[in-house]
Amino acid sequence: MLELLAERFNFIIVIVLMMTGLYAVIATGNLVKRLVGLSLFQTSVFLLYITMGKVFGGQPPILPEYGGG
Repeated sequence: MLELLAERFNFIIVIVLMMTGLYAVIATGNLVKRLVGLSLFQTSVFLLYITMGKVFGGQPPILPEYGGG
């Protein structure tokens, strides 16, 4: 169980940020706090996309005849 949490740590942080931002948008009446909540939510979505794009064991597509060495 602890290993699973360690492997999915990035996703857990993204979910916490996303829920914090969503709560700030829904629960507060202050416009500035809503904008901060939207910013948190947007940042969590960006982090989710970046985290999902990680490839383990991948190599860059550089061909040897074109400068790879």
